[in-house]
Amino acid sequence: MDQVSRPADTDRIHSRLFNLGLLMNVFAPVILIVVGGLLRAQKVVLPGNTDLKTFFWVLLAVAASEIPAIYLVRKALLRGRRVSARAGVQPTAEQTLMQWGMITFSLALAPSVYGLVYYLLGGILEKFVLFAAITLFCFLVFKPKEEQISSFIRESGSPESTGGV
Repeated sequence: MDQVSRPADTDRIHSRLFNLGLLMNVFAPVILIVVGGLLRAQKVVLPGNTDLKTFFWVLLAVAASEIPAIYLVRKALLRGRRVSARAGVQPTAEQTLMQWGMITFSLALAPSVYGLVYYLLGGILEKFVLFAAITLFCFLVFKPKEEQISSFIRESGSPESTGGV
């Protein structure tokens, strides 16, 4: 069955990416905080008084390194579309942007997961919330902008997008 080609709808792509980002980088950290609180209330924590200061700083450094990692992965993925187009594989602009969104928002969610691990090992809630704030910061910095989406579609050389992604 042939799919009808139509111009890429930047508003729809932007809306889908933004909603995906809200789901993964705002709603998911809130759910992780609730789950962490419930698990902590059920005494699912590391027994004993372990010193987690060094572990906290290591996790914080790893979480902070997510920011440049997201930037580099984003550039590589968006540049990689042009390389794959020369190799004969031609993903649509919408597919490339959705892949970019999934990878970006997954990397941005990682600090919240680090915070959950730290919290369950015996850390304090305020530091867990700090990790969730790093996730929110990454979302705010790397959220999709409509101008970037339309610019990418223009530069990709393919103003057409196949429907139904």
